[in-house]
Amino acid sequence: MASGTGTSPQTSLEQNDYANKVASNEVTAAEQHQDYLRNRLPASAPIHIPNNTTIIEQHKSGYEQVKYRWSHGEFKYEARWHTKTPNAPKNQGPSWVVTRKRPGVGNGPNARRKTVEVLIGKKGKNITWVSLEDWHAAIRAKNNGTATKEQKEMLNNGHWKAE
Repeated sequence: MASGTGTSPQTSLEQNDYANKVASNEVTAAEQHQDYLRNRLPASAPIHIPNNTTIIEQHKSGYEQVKYRWSHGEFKYEARWHTKTPNAPKNQGPSWVVTRKRPGVGNGPNARRKTVEVLIGKKGKNITWVSLEDWHAAIRAKNNGTATKEQKEMLNNGHWKAE
């Protein structure tokens, strides 16, 4: 008989033992992965990510991405971690991009437009929010080869290096 193809009780017990060990290892790996996503990865973000956040893992074309979404006050936040994207500078590794959105109010005395902003700066200093329109204009200019020094700095300072 070929190895592992018999009907011997010993073989069956060994196969069950092996299957149980594989299943246990898979559970352990899944738990470690969830701990990494819930606790360790957010610790490298440029902004505090609360424990009650929604986590979305994505496998994009050419890179991996994890989004963290939560609300605080009148803003909805998204901290997006991603590996190096296909058009990123050669020296850029995994990084964070953080956005916040405040819904608009259509009419009345407190009417306002929707606000969408991107967090830029350097850890501990010059941290500010810029409009998503300015951010996208800088991306378009970079892709067209016409980015100004300020636009390049904005993009560099809005991609927070993951530590």
